Amino acid sequence: MNLETFIARVNTYDLLRDRTQIISDLRQLASNRCLLSEHLYATIQRDGFSIRNSLYNAYAFVLHSNDLFTLRLGFWSPVNLRDESETFIYDLNHSHDFEMYTVGYSGDGYTTVIREILDELPLQKGKTPRLGKQRSVKLSPGEVLYMPPLMEIHKQIAPQSMSASLSLLIHPEHSNHADEAWCFDENYTPLYPGIAAQETALFTRMLSLLSPGQPFAAQ
Repeated sequence: MNLETFIARVNTYDLLRDRTQIISDLRQLASNRCLLSEHLYATIQRDGFSIRNSLYNAYAFVLHSNDLFTLRLGFWSPVNLRDESETFIYDLNHSHDFEMYTVGYSGDGYTTVIREILDELPLQKGKTPRLGKQRSVKLSPGEVLYMPPLMEIHKQIAPQSMSASLSLLIHPEHSNHADEAWCFDENYTPLYPGIAAQETALFTRMLSLLSPGQPFAAQ
């Protein structure tokens, strides 16, 4: 399946109910080995060598984004040092305020460790919520992981070889400040809302230095 067909199909779905169809289409899209090259070619044709509309963060490309969803292709490297691990936000317990489907694209794939939040929201800083049993998913090629918004805590563990994943992010219909993503310590105690704010700020600063006069708007 090519990118245009995937986008057209997802635009016809009920994003809250048609999970089976979305998972099937995402798995078919992940069999396309030309996604990155086609994306880079189209981006260069449209924007020249500007990267402002092409990158999601330091290691992921935005293949498509509209008001309803974003499709990104992320790369995950093996790491040897703590600084390398922080670049990819490995081993950081966190939640999301959006719905996400992810499929393994290449390499052996990173491992996600997940625990369901059993308490009612909103969470409170310093108060550990009741959690479900731990489960792990290794995102090897073709393996699909679905994560609902707000109700799961997860962390990524680095793969053994350079890997990539394809992710469909469903944008929340509205923003409720009481229900937001959190980062947690190793004991799953909420530390602060938001995900990797320091890393995002550093990445934004680096891009602004590469493109003087053209600040990058982090997503």
